[in-house]
Amino acid sequence: MFKIKYLIIFGIIAFFSVILLHNVSKKVNEEDKEYLSLIFNQKTINSDTLSFDEQMSWIHASVFNLHKHLMVYQPIDYSQKREPKDLFENGGGLCYDFSRTLEKHFINNGFKTRHVAVYLRKDGFWNTILSPGIYSHSLTEVKTKNGWLIVDSNLPFYAMDVNGNIFSYHDIKNTTEEVTWKLPLEKGLQPFYANNIEIVYGLYSRHGKFYKPYNFIPDYNIRELFYNF
Repeated sequence: MFKIKYLIIFGIIAFFSVILLHNVSKKVNEEDKEYLSLIFNQKTINSDTLSFDEQMSWIHASVFNLHKHLMVYQPIDYSQKREPKDLFENGGGLCYDFSRTLEKHFINNGFKTRHVAVYLRKDGFWNTILSPGIYSHSLTEVKTKNGWLIVDSNLPFYAMDVNGNIFSYHDIKNTTEEVTWKLPLEKGLQPFYANNIEIVYGLYSRHGKFYKPYNFIPDYNIRELFYNF
């Protein structure tokens, strides 16, 4: 009985250690700040002191500055770091590389963010999420004074319509009418802004090869996973 008790305690400790080991931190360090300054070329602000319109003006500049000198579809290899320094030195990346840098930029300027993985629906949620090779996208939502706003990672786009309404992915999934966006949206990305999608907040990868320890366990942020409930 004594041994069983300690085996149970060891099992619980091991379980939570594995969970914490694969949690993707959102901390912004000094190296991040140095490279965020090089990438975005913006003065650091405190988002809480800005009006909604001022926040949107700053976000607008951010998404355009991100892609001025960095190439899309120039990926960072699996099992490699993909922080702002790595994106800058690689000269570009894919959606999951850009979204990481965007999130750190927003966080460094006082915004709350949540990472979102988006999948084109295939016969229900679990079949969609577990299907290999499913068409997917990785991007960010940022908390403004008017609510959560989707910010794309592959092009200078954020989800605001021509009337000034902003959209989160919860809004997108509940939208039945076609939205006329303020900014142009490439045809290839349009399916990710329709309601025939499945979303997972806080999931950075299904395969575990984006962030240490680079194994088969998915990369996630524990706190952001709770946005799914």
